[in-house]
Amino acid sequence: MKKDSNVDASLRPTAIRDEGFKNKAFMPLVWQSGLMFILWGIFCWQGLVTVVDIWWGNEIFNHGFFIVPGAFYLIYLQRKRLLATPIKPSLLSLVFVIPSLFLYVIGIAGDIRLFMHLATFTLLPSLIWMLLGTQATRVILFPLCFMLFSVPVGEQLIPYLQEIAADGSVALLKLTGIPLYRSGLYIEIPQGRFLVAEACSGVSFFIASFVIGSLYAYLNLQSIKRRAAFVLISLIFPILANIVRVYGIILIAYWTDMEYAAGADHLIYGWFFFAFVIVCLLGIGELMREKQPLSTSTPHSPIELDIEWKKVSGIALLLVISTCWVFWVNKNTSSVGSVDQPIFSQLSKTQYCNQYNAWKPLLQEPSSITSHGVEVSGVCSTVVHAWFNDVDNELVSSLHRLFSPNVWSRVSSISVAMPEDKMEMIPGVKIASATGSIRYVASCYLIDGKVFSSDIEAKLYQVYLALRGKPTSGGLVIVSSPSIESLSSTVSLLMKSLSAPSALTRE
Repeated sequence: MKKDSNVDASLRPTAIRDEGFKNKAFMPLVWQSGLMFILWGIFCWQGLVTVVDIWWGNEIFNHGFFIVPGAFYLIYLQRKRLLATPIKPSLLSLVFVIPSLFLYVIGIAGDIRLFMHLATFTLLPSLIWMLLGTQATRVILFPLCFMLFSVPVGEQLIPYLQEIAADGSVALLKLTGIPLYRSGLYIEIPQGRFLVAEACSGVSFFIASFVIGSLYAYLNLQSIKRRAAFVLISLIFPILANIVRVYGIILIAYWTDMEYAAGADHLIYGWFFFAFVIVCLLGIGELMREKQPLSTSTPHSPIELDIEWKKVSGIALLLVISTCWVFWVNKNTSSVGSVDQPIFSQLSKTQYCNQYNAWKPLLQEPSSITSHGVEVSGVCSTVVHAWFNDVDNELVSSLHRLFSPNVWSRVSSISVAMPEDKMEMIPGVKIASATGSIRYVASCYLIDGKVFSSDIEAKLYQVYLALRGKPTSGGLVIVSSPSIESLSSTVSLLMKSLSAPSALTRE
């Protein structure tokens, strides 16, 4: 049968595009991509291992396993538009590549996992940008940004979400006339006592709603204003819903005399409520959804693929050099420094007293820990000095707790002035127990003979020491007192003892 020579010629590039990645012209791009992904994996190996541990061990971040595969699937959905766009490597991506490399090295030096994870999942889309070029990257901008949801961040919001949930639920309980007494995060009604614990903060709802809301807005909404509005709703709606959830649990317990909504009941209720919240959120999205216009075919154009091996080789060399830098930093940070002289050696034994045993901090595997009661102005405060070699453990860590959340709850933040500099403040918290006891707790760090009141400053100084090849070990000092006045007096006494010459000598 004779071929029809009158077939529309505009259909021919479509066949090429549909078979784009099978075309031999794309093989150099495939090889370049494979090289970049291998180098990215080697360079970010430590960040990938630690982030997988968090995804697996923390239910808040279980969604992390699906983010990068989901992002690549979103890119696959845009394959026709992508292949109709000129592909040319761009060095403009270096504005993200170089800071990501540097941030990752800082994260390795200071063992700052947030930096490592942020750099890992910023570097990956940046390398894709470099390979495809700026014009092609615009087509898949959201999928590349979507990869940032892989970073396990958000637990820092837990204390604030707990307070919001407690404030909102108490307001609703008062509105419905239910008698209650509140002490910190403890809410007591005649039938029993409730604690707005970390599991009740709704942080899982919040993060999941943000991820789902962003994805829904990209797939189903066209207007930028509607997308932004829906993402904002996905942030506010779970907070309000969690307030209603906490209120509902206490209300059910009040009505049923604690027969229901106690123990595991409220967890089951929480999961059903979370599913209901997501359905409601998607329902709001459907109400905001515009009418879909008639689909129009993508304008056909020949594939434009520009292979620039020099640019790709330069980025590959940069990754290799950065990987060697990471190995060097890891080698130098594995050394253990000398142990600081305990702060109690500068105090006389007449200043010791019987410490308050109902309070103690929760610290993650300190190398050594010493605790004493210190009497100042007739009031006994508890002082804890924990030493971390920062090799088998971590000095500055979000896992350290100034109090046990099973016994105490946070009431508010406080600050205590340093004796030498009234402008510099040592941060702390006011805490309350279920029985109504009040304690004031403050902490600071001792690193290389220097005192740091800020977590960030202490961590940055450790990074500075690590980059110089010096040990990053140090001590954590925590003070607990029944009043803020006695806390301030005890902190002043300790700071003065540390200023003595013998207190800061090194072995």
